[in-house]
Amino acid sequence: MTHRSRLGGMALVAVLALVLTSLAASPATAAGKRTQGKVSYGTTSWTAGTSGYAIKGKASGPRRKVALQVKWADGWHTIDKTRTKRKGKYRFTGSFDWYGAHKLRVLVPRKKSFRAKTFKAKKFSVAVPWTPRGATTSYLPFSDRGLTFRWNPCETVKYRINPGLGGPGAVPVTQQAMELLERATGFKSKYVGTTTAVPIRGDRHPRGTDLVIAWSHQDLDPRLVGAVGVGGTGPSPVAQFKKGKKPTWRIKTPGVTMNMAYGAEYPMTMDDPGHETMGLVLIHELGHAFGLDHFADDIQVMHPGNRSPAVGGYYSRYEAGDLAGLRKLGASKGCLTKYRGRFQARTGGPVLTGGVVSPGREVVDLVEEHAAH
Repeated sequence: MTHRSRLGGMALVAVLALVLTSLAASPATAAGKRTQGKVSYGTTSWTAGTSGYAIKGKASGPRRKVALQVKWADGWHTIDKTRTKRKGKYRFTGSFDWYGAHKLRVLVPRKKSFRAKTFKAKKFSVAVPWTPRGATTSYLPFSDRGLTFRWNPCETVKYRINPGLGGPGAVPVTQQAMELLERATGFKSKYVGTTTAVPIRGDRHPRGTDLVIAWSHQDLDPRLVGAVGVGGTGPSPVAQFKKGKKPTWRIKTPGVTMNMAYGAEYPMTMDDPGHETMGLVLIHELGHAFGLDHFADDIQVMHPGNRSPAVGGYYSRYEAGDLAGLRKLGASKGCLTKYRGRFQARTGGPVLTGGVVSPGREVVDLVEEHAAH
């Protein structure tokens, strides 16, 4: 009896040991097998609008998700997705025309039977297609109570065009201007159609619309008198950066209104050998709509008066200071989130716990922004 009891106890101990061993091994089993693979980044330098990325590689397991990511101040953000093929091969091809230097990497997320895999990041360089003039310090952001104005790069800018009196050229010129803004800031935009709204009248943006660009006339909108174009950020609530929690004014409903009273003087094109164009005025106004103020350098697009032409004429393209300012206000600084703190205005104003500001930045108050000359 005693001998049999000892054997039973030993058997129980062995079973318990086996259970404990299984439990101890379960986290490693849950983690899955190690993911093997490789990546070839291919060409990592090109001029915007001429090429793009062609990245290929291999990872353990078929039909696995694979993400291409870019580094912002608040972490990595996915810009493209694909899946591995039957033998684990994957490939990314696409355009990436955001001016400047960026870090990109390939991530293979965890799968039930495989662990996640992050491949070593690579630096990519996207060159501006022209030689920007002037100094990179020649810009000034809008600010109020010590805080700048900026769009949230984690949201796509959905914009509508009111072609109004602009004629058939208004829509393509506007779309070209928005593409240029995208390349300078890293923002994503989406054209969602036309509208009859005119920002300078204080019209509400249609539902699902962030930005309205209208082509009107001073006879219809007297606030345009003396201005070829008017642009601004619109009323802006306070927000904070996702990383660091620093407060900022968040651009929510920017707007631009162009004055076709000057249609005969300003060609409806992006470039012209002899005169500033509507396209050039438009990218100036879009600079205001996304946070840039005037700067006293007649080379820069954000200069409020007559500009010095480049060799060959007038071109709708941002110069060195403009590009530096738009980059600083652009996507690389990271996402914005709901404001949850308190800050003391650096100008000696009250402590703010929220609210909305439009300190002379509402579109209706900016008729002087691009005076006719």
